[in-house]
Amino acid sequence: MVLQLCPVLGDHRYSARVGTVLGQRFLLPAENTKPQKQVLDEALLRRLHLTPSQAGQLPLHLHLRCLHLPGTRPRDTPIELLAPLPPYFSRTLQCLGLRQQ
Repeated sequence: MVLQLCPVLGDHRYSARVGTVLGQRFLLPAENTKPQKQVLDEALLRRLHLTPSQAGQLPLHLHLRCLHLPGTRPRDTPIELLAPLPPYFSRTLQCLGLRQQ
């Protein structure tokens, strides 16, 4: 997601590679960027009801909801594994006015 200039919420390792100048985002070289706590803008902090120090503790908001695995034999039914969202992720969606589908 960093390569798309859109780091994942809670990505404290790679989000520092996205810089902003005059409202324009750009990618910083990996060799010149050290991992650091993700910095969120004021509007997002307000919507999430967080202080900047609390934002530095946000867990990574990346979730694999469904995984399809093929059966062990060609005629076997594929296996579907489902994982519910963690509570912190559901709370974030609610704060942002987003719905889980």
